[in-house]
Amino acid sequence: MILVPEKNKKAGVCYAVSDDGLELPVIDITHPAFAFEMDDAKLNALIDIFQRSASIPAAALQAVAQKSILVRGFVESAGTYTTGMMTYLNKLEPDNLGEGYANSIDRQWAASLAPVTFRWRMRDVARLLAGGLGAALAAHPGAEVHLINIAGGPAMDSLNALILLNKENPAQLAGRQITIHVFDLDTQGPHFGERALQALLAEGAPMAGLQILFNHIPYDWAQPAVLQEQLARLDLHNSAAAGSSEGGLFEYAADEDIVANLQALHACVPADFVMVGPVVRNDQTLDERLKGSDQLAGRPATRFIGLEAFQKLAKRGAWTIARSLDGPMHQVVSLSKV
Repeated sequence: MILVPEKNKKAGVCYAVSDDGLELPVIDITHPAFAFEMDDAKLNALIDIFQRSASIPAAALQAVAQKSILVRGFVESAGTYTTGMMTYLNKLEPDNLGEGYANSIDRQWAASLAPVTFRWRMRDVARLLAGGLGAALAAHPGAEVHLINIAGGPAMDSLNALILLNKENPAQLAGRQITIHVFDLDTQGPHFGERALQALLAEGAPMAGLQILFNHIPYDWAQPAVLQEQLARLDLHNSAAAGSSEGGLFEYAADEDIVANLQALHACVPADFVMVGPVVRNDQTLDERLKGSDQLAGRPATRFIGLEAFQKLAKRGAWTIARSLDGPMHQVVSLSKV
């Protein structure tokens, strides 16, 4: 049920409803409303603003959070992680936030460093995922398509990878049965993702005419045997398949959980399967400046793993980094089986 309708809808943008009744735009990185570019000067300015905000007293931040849905979500994620839907709201450009639930504080926050890195991260995951899945589609003409998404929430990375592929070469996906499998304990994110998919499949929408199902499997990444059991049932070896975890497994999970999930995937997926996800940087660039900021005492429990350490974890799981894209806070990797 729509409780807060979007009164200023943009042409060519699809809309879907969240569990709490917000009518939200569906992110489509091929649409101008969701496109963004950022040079080094603007990025450095955002970092400087973020560091200066470390002096804001906790009581003042709490007061602002009472007036802002986005700031409140950040404050509530301290020491843990942002929910799938809160992450989604942060991915919306300031101009895409509806007047019924967002105000000037939310729009100011949406233009700041953390939301910008979320948008950057999702774009890069979708691009690498589309590249890996595109190669699998070419190698398996007519085969079923399976996208595996771990801790994916609304699975916008999977949806946007399909949007990219359908825009660039619609014949690759036409006539195939496609299923997005979201392994996540959360329910609100996948609920919205399924409604977003239906909007994208509507007549005139970016994926109209395709056959796509959305399958949510409750999943705790600390129980990788469940993942392996579910994947074994799918019998993916004769399919065109690829996987991702955008803002989930590689950013928050413990080393042993990352390795165990990669091992479970390795046992059940085709040889040409790629697994895509962001690794938080751990070098002398952005993250060194952020880690020196007192404000990060109240940030989500993000792990600054870095590519070198992550490559060792991937190797233990029988994967290797085949490609990577550099972002301001993340390096998005595409893993191949070894």
